[in-house]
Amino acid sequence: IQTQHKSFLLQTSEDFWVNTAAGKRDGFCLEKCYTQPVIVVSGPGQGVSGRTLTVRGKRREEGQRKLIKSQWETVRISQLFRSSFGKSSLSGTVVVSGPAGSGKTTMVQKIVRDWADGKIYHQFHFVFLFKFRDLNDIAGRTSIKKLILDSYPHFGSGVEHLWEQPQGLLFILDSLEEFKHRIDLTEPRGSTLPERQCFHPECLCEVSDIVRCLIRQDVLKGCSVLLTTRPTELQTLGNAGVNLWAEIVGFLKEQRKEFLARYFGDRRLAEAAFTYLEQNDVLYSMCDNPSYCRIICYSLAPGFRRMQETQETLPTTVTQLFASYMSNIFKNHQFNIYKHRAVSAEQIRDLVLRIGQLAYLGICENIHDFNERHLNRCNVERSHALPGFLMQHMEPGGSQSHFSFVHVTLQEFLAALSKYLTADSQSLRPFLTQLLDSPPGDNRFKTFLRFIVGLSSPRSAQIIKDLLGPLPHGVTCSLIDWVKTQAEISSSKRRLLESMHYLFESQHTGLMQHAAGLRGTLTFGDDFPYNALRLTPVDCTVLGAVLRPYDKVQELNLSNCGLGTEGIQRLASAVHKCKVLRLRGNNLTDDGVKLLSETLKREDCKIQTLDLSSNGISHTDAQELAKGLSSNSSLTQLDLRQNKLGDTGATNLCEALSSPQCKIRSLLLCENLIRGKVVEKLTLTLSANWSLTSLNLNKNKLGDQGIRLVIAALGQRSCTLQTLELEANGITDAHIEDLAVAPATNAALTKVNLSDNLLTDQSVLALSTLTRRHPSLQTIG
Repeated sequence: IQTQHKSFLLQTSEDFWVNTAAGKRDGFCLEKCYTQPVIVVSGPGQGVSGRTLTVRGKRREEGQRKLIKSQWETVRISQLFRSSFGKSSLSGTVVVSGPAGSGKTTMVQKIVRDWADGKIYHQFHFVFLFKFRDLNDIAGRTSIKKLILDSYPHFGSGVEHLWEQPQGLLFILDSLEEFKHRIDLTEPRGSTLPERQCFHPECLCEVSDIVRCLIRQDVLKGCSVLLTTRPTELQTLGNAGVNLWAEIVGFLKEQRKEFLARYFGDRRLAEAAFTYLEQNDVLYSMCDNPSYCRIICYSLAPGFRRMQETQETLPTTVTQLFASYMSNIFKNHQFNIYKHRAVSAEQIRDLVLRIGQLAYLGICENIHDFNERHLNRCNVERSHALPGFLMQHMEPGGSQSHFSFVHVTLQEFLAALSKYLTADSQSLRPFLTQLLDSPPGDNRFKTFLRFIVGLSSPRSAQIIKDLLGPLPHGVTCSLIDWVKTQAEISSSKRRLLESMHYLFESQHTGLMQHAAGLRGTLTFGDDFPYNALRLTPVDCTVLGAVLRPYDKVQELNLSNCGLGTEGIQRLASAVHKCKVLRLRGNNLTDDGVKLLSETLKREDCKIQTLDLSSNGISHTDAQELAKGLSSNSSLTQLDLRQNKLGDTGATNLCEALSSPQCKIRSLLLCENLIRGKVVEKLTLTLSANWSLTSLNLNKNKLGDQGIRLVIAALGQRSCTLQTLELEANGITDAHIEDLAVAPATNAALTKVNLSDNLLTDQSVLALSTLTRRHPSLQTIG
């Protein structure tokens, strides 16, 4: 029976995707095309998704890799029941979580196939896969025995022998978030009512009770359970007795490359595709999600394969990508039901409108799983539901079907296209504004709005025109006016960010320049982190692209926006144009500072004020930064407060300040662990620098050497320093008398701040004498 069961599983797990709505099967072989995503071991709420607010922007590539390496164990699918983190080495309950499209369902298909092929989990005699989507349709009570026989009828009467060795059974329960009944595993053991207990595999119970008892080992004690779910459902599994918690992170660089190699089957094409994705940051960021990666490959493949023969233009925005995807569905998909007969643009247009209407219905009513009634409501016939758009899911017994779009983002694109084609240009603007004004937390129309704006771009319109005919010109004009208005009136940081996305998707250079010119100052950050808007890598790419064609940005405030090195890299092509650039609290690290240094070296750099406070900048980072400062003539104000420069970093900055090209007038170095040994270098810098007027060294560790710095500032005729801040530096009375007799030849110095030091009344006379001998010194304290 085991041989028969394995043969059955091998046959049913051969293909990569489920049936499409046209009754065909997509031709990707699971064995050849599967690329395992990165999986980490972590507790509920402690994995990568649980760190979203603190690691957003780093979650791709560099920061994500460092986070995983330092805090989590990575596992392969063959190790889920063997990890050293588990309570049991060979069995138990394992929970694997991951966001939509991360590959949970594909992973369990691969596990089932590998077990049936004898590659993994030899400790299990039988493996059973159940999808919560299918369990939804079981009415009334059932039993474990009936569940197995309904899905695996080849067991017949031999099913009862399975109960004899429960430790040899593995139950895989896929996609808990799709289950319509609540399974609460937070309640303590023993508090469950007797009628809800499943004591034996042949007991009749509700499906939710069977699942709960399997997970908790209340039935078939010794069996193993693998449960997959989205992170949102983890809170219901509090007292589940889980042996191992794991999270699917997605694709890093290595997995992207492997996926492309498997997909294209041609090393040259795979390398060209990867290079293209790396240069197009929006698409590359999307590829950390396996589902997006598949959609992108599917859309780009025809273009890459024609690149040698034609000057193929590949998509650069998300709207263009999905427009290309839809075009390729009709023109190139091997299962296109229309490929053997001519179809007019009007017929295709009518079909797209009906599918788009279904998609819009789903967005409005928050539906992602459609039944026959929904299809009938939008006049979508099963025979016309195209492969590549909808997937068909067969119910047990094959009597009923339900459908879902290949990806929720494709659903949003088709909904936007349908509205674009049918919209009234006069009423479109208030309609869009109404959607934009949805209540806080309601993001149903966020991507929809970006798509409908993106369809107004010439490139997107051309792709659509080749398939459906021209887009309505009046709608395009109305959309451009609406985007222009939104860019002008956006009152909140989040609204402003959405306006940037609209401008990017529109690819309208003139509109971008107009909007950026009107704003002058773009503020997404704040000195208080909870008032700042966290920006994703895609947000940074969009912002960089919108600002790139405009040369007169007055101020860009990105303080505490969680940029990290990746965010700076994506903005690098535009930030040099900003006169004021605020990057406080963005954890830039070595590579981020290096990128900024290269920006400062540019001949066309216009940055005058640069705020890099609270970035954890070390002495090695300061060395890189100094290289940029030495050759920059635009910067006049540099804020490096609350970093970790230390003596070495301060010395590097002194060397930069001594450069003839450096024109910095105000330098803030407070709270940087700078000690007294740097004073001599600072003294030499004051004599060589002809631009510095304000130096803030508050809350460092200069000690009594700070007095030497005051004497140097007073005694050098060439010194241009006007304000010297030495608050809270541990300065004592020891050398204060030297101030009273120090030369006073610098007429520029007007303020010296010595507050919150260790000075006593003994210093009052010396300070009074100093103010009398130095009339221009207006403030000392």
